[in-house]
Formats: sequence, structure tokens, C-alpha cells
Amino acid sequence: MLLVAENLSDDAILMDAGDGKIIHRFALSTMPVVPGAYPYGVVATRDGKRGYCSLWNGSEVIELDLKKGRIARRIVLDRHGSPVAAGSHPTAMLLGPDEKKLYVALTNNDRVAVVDTATGKILGYLSTLLPGQRYGGSAPMALALNKDGSRLFVANASANAVAIFDTSTVFSSPESKNPATAQALGFIPTEWYPTALAVSGGDLFVITGKGKGTGPNSMSSSASARGNRGFHPYIVTLIHGSVARIPIREAEDRLADLTREVEDSNLMNNQGGEQIHFQGGANPIHHVIYIIKENRTYDQVLGDLAPGNRDPSLTLFGEDITPNQHQLARQFGILDNFYCSGEVSGDGHVWSTAAITSDYNEKTWQIAYRSNERSYDFGGEVMSGVPLYQRVPDVDEPGTGFIWANVASHGLKQRDYGEYVLTRWCDVNPGRGESRKEAPLPADPTCKVPVVRKGELLPQNVGQPHGSPSPWPWPVPMIQRNEATKPELEGHSDPYYADFRLDYPDQLRADEFLNEFAEFVNARKNGRGAELPQFILLYLPNDHTAGTRPGMPTPAAMAADNDLAVGRVVEAVSHSPYWEDTAIMILEDDAQDGPDHVDAHRSPALVISKYSPGAADHPWVEHSFYTTVNMIHTMEVLLGLPPMNNNDARAPVMVPLFSGKGEQKPFTADWRNLKNGLIFEMNAPDAPGAKKSARMDFSRPDAINAAQLNLILWKDRKGNLPMPKPRYSVILKDDGD
Repeated sequence: MLLVAENLSDDAILMDAGDGKIIHRFALSTMPVVPGAYPYGVVATRDGKRGYCSLWNGSEVIELDLKKGRIARRIVLDRHGSPVAAGSHPTAMLLGPDEKKLYVALTNNDRVAVVDTATGKILGYLSTLLPGQRYGGSAPMALALNKDGSRLFVANASANAVAIFDTSTVFSSPESKNPATAQALGFIPTEWYPTALAVSGGDLFVITGKGKGTGPNSMSSSASARGNRGFHPYIVTLIHGSVARIPIREAEDRLADLTREVEDSNLMNNQGGEQIHFQGGANPIHHVIYIIKENRTYDQVLGDLAPGNRDPSLTLFGEDITPNQHQLARQFGILDNFYCSGEVSGDGHVWSTAAITSDYNEKTWQIAYRSNERSYDFGGEVMSGVPLYQRVPDVDEPGTGFIWANVASHGLKQRDYGEYVLTRWCDVNPGRGESRKEAPLPADPTCKVPVVRKGELLPQNVGQPHGSPSPWPWPVPMIQRNEATKPELEGHSDPYYADFRLDYPDQLRADEFLNEFAEFVNARKNGRGAELPQFILLYLPNDHTAGTRPGMPTPAAMAADNDLAVGRVVEAVSHSPYWEDTAIMILEDDAQDGPDHVDAHRSPALVISKYSPGAADHPWVEHSFYTTVNMIHTMEVLLGLPPMNNNDARAPVMVPLFSGKGEQKPFTADWRNLKNGLIFEMNAPDAPGAKKSARMDFSRPDAINAAQLNLILWKDRKGNLPMPKPRYSVILKDDGD
């Protein structure tokens, strides 16, 4: 017999392994939608009488009577009170040798539950946190026992380690009111993201999902590059898993040293809480504007920027197209060693707002990106629905939460513009996917016109100035309404700010933000009204581009549109009273759409304030290694917030970027690409890759074949020029190490 968890059906089935006939079907969910519980793992007793199924999003393990075909017991595991709170994510399960104990990995809660199989009660927990770890984020994901069951091995995916527990001395007594928690004997280091374990004889086998990570993707001799005629390989094709064989006795003999190695690799000996020492004394920053953009590498945008570690042969959107970002880097600091933590938008937006990802995200985005086997479960949407409105937990939410929850729980004010927001458009039904092809909505009082064509007047709440004629040669869609997909963002999101839609110009997004910003400026000047919230989240996505799809802006036009929007935001803030106490942090959510000679994760990033070092005529080049997580921790320190998880808790703060004298002058935006008409250019029907682009779904970030889009962008910008051969660069520390 086969016991199967049907992940998208919220049930489990018992099948005859010989003929495939279903013997029993078990309906497992009690949630208002299906799928909602997401059955994950199954184990069965050796006699075939009992089975167990973990509910990934249900915070339960279901005990099944396999003979009678019924549910015998529901075992609740760390369920929170709110119906929409992130669950504990029970995943891997393992029965002890005598089948008296069931071990359950609670991936979102950093521990393993030990369940008494006779009573279904929790005997205790095994903590998977590292020594001295105060904040969560270890993500226990796989389990294995040695032959006699005295050692339990637990794969900590987010810590890149395997925890070892002594099972012979813990939890033999019945459940108490407060089940005890045991600590690990020690930890074994692994490669990136261990996801499966097995024991054979005296060896432990460890499978990781991402192995050694990525490297340069300017070109390589890999099969992916050869298959694409020498073009750079797509970032996802560079990520390979690994298998390690570890002698258990040898590992236990060296466990103290191995544990120290795990601690070092997780920066546990780095306090990560250093403060920023401003030259003027106390921290003057009281507001942070966080801008998230889409999908560019460093060389692709700033490869022509000197000084800095660069390869101009890989530059697609150089200074002629992105003059504002080039000038901002020169004036406020060139970060040429900054890396996106995510590989694609599916995990990149979670990294950019949570400093970690969920196990659901890491296990499913690859499937969503390669095929239609799963839906696009990102940005607060799952299975084409919004868990918040369905009153179920978001299975894609990390247990340690998002930055807006951190802000809200510590009494700070915030305003969200487009991130984790679902925009309903006037010209289409409220579906997603290829929704642009759907029929118009019924008449709605908020949708006086579905689109605005060139020369037609924009609505009074859209554009600068309000009610001006549209200069865009394509129909600009109008917003019907916005819906926040997270509870902390409800009532704190701009109802007129667009989420991801590429025929909606970033200029209009900037206009909407600047409309509200002007009100905050007036409030500060006049002493009446609400001041600027401490945390602003601003989504500017159009550097994603729509390839060469006919009727859409050209790739250069979209990159220039995005660049000008960034410049206008910085110009407005730096010429306002808020320049004294505001920092602007800018990054890409991922770097998947382009080549880079250092690493496929390297991307442009900017840290802008009056206290930035350097000047336009003497650029500050910051070679320190930073990632998305460093930027998040820096924002937390500026705002007086605690870390969310162990990643941001240990990530060094970007201290050098605030080492200036506080004399940075206001920035003046470069409007050249509006004046010369570049941002209004449209793809011609015969543009390179136009037919392929026309068949792509640009309704969401990365809904298309990104590797194919990369080739189209290269041909659009470079013609038939071949990709340069790889040039490897290493940035040395000051001591030469």
C-alpha cells in the first residue's frame, strides 16, 4: 500500500501499490478554502494499521486509522490564535524505532515536536536554534535517526547545518503543562540549504538544495550557455544541489570544532548590533524610504560607472539610459559588492521584506517558475486567492514575520506604496495571470474610464499636474481599487498607487507618492496635519521591462522611466525639510535578468542621506560585502527596531554609508530622457524577439521565461554582438585575505 499526501487537494489517500486503486481517501482540512491545509509528509507504522500526515499550513498532524479509513486523532502543534497568523509548518516526520515517539519538524517555529504515539500528546520539544541564538530562523526541514534511534539528525535549512540530538535521555514522561525543550549536542556544517537526510550504516547523507551557490554569469562553458549560443546562463541554472557523506563517529568526535564552524558561518560571534556613529552625535534619522525595484544586475546598469568593480561590455542600461542612478551613486556612494539575497522575484520580495524566506517559498518557487504545476504564490497571493481575505494563514509567510509587522508592533507609523498590494484595474476583471485579455469590468463609479489614451485627460487624482493630458502613446490603465494582502498594511497602503503592471508608467507611481509627500511637507512646514511616517515602502517595478512586446515601451524606455522616477523621489525629499532626518535605501528584489562578471546575485544598490560620505566629484566606493539582509538590518537600526530573525540580527550594519559630515547637497534629477522622448518609445512589430515577447505573460513579476527574456534584452541592446568571455574578479579585504 501507498499512503500519499495530496498537497493541493487537502486530503490523503491510501492506494493499492499493485493496481493503483484508491482504498481510502481522508479529507483532512477544516479550513474554509481548498487548498488551505496543504498536506505535506506521511509516515506509517510497520504493521500498516496507523499513518500520520502533517498539514503544512494547518499546524497539525493527523493520525489516520488505515484499516477503518478514518481520522483517528488531530494533533495540534504550535497553532497561533489568529486565523491568519503564520503557522508552525509541520513538515518532515519520523517514527522512533519502537514507534512510541513521533518526531515532527516544525519548520516555521525552529523546533522538533516529540509526540507520544499512544496518547497523541506532546512529550517535549527539541530546539534547533544555535548556541546563543536569540532570534528565530533555523528552519528544521528534514529528519533522520541512527540505527538504534539514540541520535536524531535534523537539517537546519536556513542555518546550513545539521543538528544532532541525544534521544535516549529526553521526554520519556507524559506531557506536562509546559513541555520541556532540549538543546542539541552540536551541529555539523553543510552546504547551502540542506533539505534531506538519510543514515546508512555509520554514515549520514546530507542533500542540499543550493550546494555552493552561484558565480559569474557573463558566460561559461556550461550546457546552458552552449544551448543559448554563448549567452550568459540564467541564474537558476547555476544553482545545483549537493550530496555529502559524513562518517557519524568522526563527526561526533569533532563535534565541538564543527559546531564552532557553524557558529562562525552564521556570524554568531558577530554581535551584528553595532550602532551608526554619526559625526554630529545622536542618530538624526527618523524616517526611512525603502525603494524596491526589479531584476537588474550591477554590470547591466552600472558596469560603465567608474570607479568601481565593473565590466562595461556587459552594460545594457548605462548612463545614457539611467543617468539618475549613475549620478546618485557618484554623489552618495558606489556599492560595487552588494548582492540580492533572492534568486528571482518569487523569493526576492520575501527576502527584501522579511530578511528570510519561508520553507514553502524555497520548495515551490522553482516549480512555479518552470511550469504551470503550481500557481504564482507570491506577494500575499496563494493559489490565485488572498489568504488574508479567506481567513487562513498564508503558507508563504515566514514564521519570523515581515518588516511591516516589526514596524507596527513597535508603535511606528508606516505607509506602503504598491508592495504586497493587489491592484484591481478598470480595464480587466479582477483575475490574475493573463488577465489583460479578459473582458472589461461592469460599470463602476470608480472607473469613469478604463484606460486613458494619448492626449486624453488623466483623472484629477492621477499625474502631475492633476488632470493633465496623457503623453504616453499607449493606453494607460486606470486603477479601480487596491487591496493590501497583509493585515498590518490594511489602512496603511495608498489606494491610488499601482502594484506590478508594466504598461502603467513609473512616472505615475512617482506622481502619486509625490502628491502625498507634498502634503507631509506642508504639515511639517505649517505644524498642522500628519507628518511623514517613519517607514515608507515604495515599489518601482518597471525596470523589469516587457521585453520587445509590440505596443509596450521599449526596454530602454522602461529602464529610463524607472530611473527618472527614482531621481524625482530623491530630488523631492532632498529639497524638503525632511532631508535632515530621512534616509533613502534602494535595491533590486533580485538580479536574475542579466549578466554580471562577479556573481549572478550582484546588483545595484543605493544608500542616500544627507550623511552619506563622498561627493559627486570625489565618489565614495564601498567595497564591503553587503546583501539585502544588511540593508534591512541597517533600516532597523536607524529606526530603533529589533531584528526579525537571526539573519538580520547578525548581518553587519552598513555603517560607512553614514560616515559623512552631514553636508550632502540636495540632488537634482536628470530629466533628459523625458525631454528627448526616450521614455515614450514603443517596441516596433519587427523588433528582435517581438513575437516571443508577445506570447509572454507580463501580468506579474517573472511570470515569463526569464532566461528567454534575458536573451531578448541582450539582442535588443547589443544586436548580434556576442557575450564577452568571463572575467573573474575578487574583491580583497584590506588584509589581503
